[in-house]
Amino acid sequence: MSEMLKQGDRLPKLNLQLVDGGGLTLPSGMKSRYVALLFFRGAW
Repeated sequence: MSEMLKQGDRLPKLNLQLVDGGGLTLPSGMKSRYVALLFFRGAW
């Protein structure tokens, strides 16, 4: 993605690898229409 999302933009399709080894596809993997996402980089 080359541009930042703006208010009202739709979330692009993302495939995320979870720390427990599983995965999550967004937005289709979400159970609710309204979601807050927090991305934590961890260590630099």
